[in-house]
Amino acid sequence: MSMIKPIEVDWQQETGRLHIRYEHSDGRHTPTHRESVPVRAVLDLDGDGRVLDADVKGLTPTVVQRLALYSCSSVTENSGPGISLDADAAWLWLHLRKGPRDRQLRGDGHVLLDFRDGLLAEVTLTLHDAGSRTAEMRC
Repeated sequence: MSMIKPIEVDWQQETGRLHIRYEHSDGRHTPTHRESVPVRAVLDLDGDGRVLDADVKGLTPTVVQRLALYSCSSVTENSGPGISLDADAAWLWLHLRKGPRDRQLRGDGHVLLDFRDGLLAEVTLTLHDAGSRTAEMRC
């Protein structure tokens, strides 16, 4: 379950908006449940500006409980895309692709989580002032 692959990743640097849509077996596009939460977020980007990872921190207990099935994740930086939850830290890790990190964006944001039949189907993360909170990560 945790190795779920995104079928759409849309990153808009100018607005600080990341939208991810995940595979869902029944093909429906209407969420059965939606959670909206202010968060702290970190985005790792590669040299081409593509998002490699999104870390969403400060989730509410209700959201953590709803995401609980992702806490038994086997996702690693070397694995394929996937979703991992650290329930104790209220931290959701969305691993989108492998690759070298070139820079990191961090700051306050807002996340909208859409669920279908208990599964995470869509994530819309808006990072406030994304352009002003860039940390260059050169290795």
